[in-house]
Amino acid sequence: MNCPNCGTPVGANDTYCSFCGARVNNQPIVKQQPQNSNPSPNRNQGATTPKQDDESKKNLKALILSILGIIVAIALATGIFSYINQKNEDTLWEECVSKKQINDLRTYVEKYPDGEHYEEAKAMLDKLVREKEAWDQVRVSNDEDYLRSYIRNHPNGEHLEEARSLLDDVVWSNVITKNSKDAYEQYIKEFPNGKHIGDARSGFDEKLRAELTTGEIDNVRGTVQNFLMGMEEWDENLLLSTCNTQMKNFMGKPQASLQDVKDYFYAYKEKLDSVGFSNPSVDVKKVITSDKSAEYKVSFTTTRRMRLRGAENEVVASINGQGVLDDRFLFKELTMDKANQ
Repeated sequence: MNCPNCGTPVGANDTYCSFCGARVNNQPIVKQQPQNSNPSPNRNQGATTPKQDDESKKNLKALILSILGIIVAIALATGIFSYINQKNEDTLWEECVSKKQINDLRTYVEKYPDGEHYEEAKAMLDKLVREKEAWDQVRVSNDEDYLRSYIRNHPNGEHLEEARSLLDDVVWSNVITKNSKDAYEQYIKEFPNGKHIGDARSGFDEKLRAELTTGEIDNVRGTVQNFLMGMEEWDENLLLSTCNTQMKNFMGKPQASLQDVKDYFYAYKEKLDSVGFSNPSVDVKKVITSDKSAEYKVSFTTTRRMRLRGAENEVVASINGQGVLDDRFLFKELTMDKANQ
């Protein structure tokens, strides 16, 4: 006997179908009809066979596995993308740190706003931008104070060496303008390896040689006093000892020799009974010539007292003298003129 509802075989004494639960007792046996592809709906329409259940479970399992596969693929792709992105970020950051270029830092800040080093990159970028603005101003102005300020405020700046080189040139230009021993000395101290150190040392040595010492002043004054004393005491040898063998000019005579000095001395002596010089005031300047030797320009004033032969009274006059002495403190030029009488 079959269940009138689902067609499942049932026993003769069974009251209910063991498969679908329908009542089968005292029910006429109904011949099972072939299933229609579109069966009429009834209250047991959703029932399935064990085979159908197995297939449903297999389909569900396949669906779950597919979904899991998609999830794993998405996670893997996301991980790979994240890894590549992190690798690119790290590479760019290493370039930023090593090169310290504005363009690299700007790229990092724009590309990785949530990056691990964003804040550090932003601070570095801002610093480099300010530094560049400062350097542009310094480079245009070419001013010593601005250059010193840039070097002081940007000890690790991108343009530090360029700034130092430019400062070297600017300071040297000022040294040339001043052309003093102190200026050369200051340059040598500040730029011991500077581009102009050779010229600075030469300039310093020249100014040092040109610097008038107390000993040199005493020697020049001694020469002037000995010349006047030789005239006053009629001492030819003392007079001649103050003059170079060949003089460029002596008392108006160019290219004078010691003989010319003697002739002047004796002509002067023949006219006078006596002559004296008092209180000479001497001013000295030192000059370095083209051949690097020293010479001394001297100007002096003195009061001359003299009595002409046969005259009763002395004649008093102020005398102005100008001369040039060589590096042995001998006159190579000398003139004396009466200022007043």
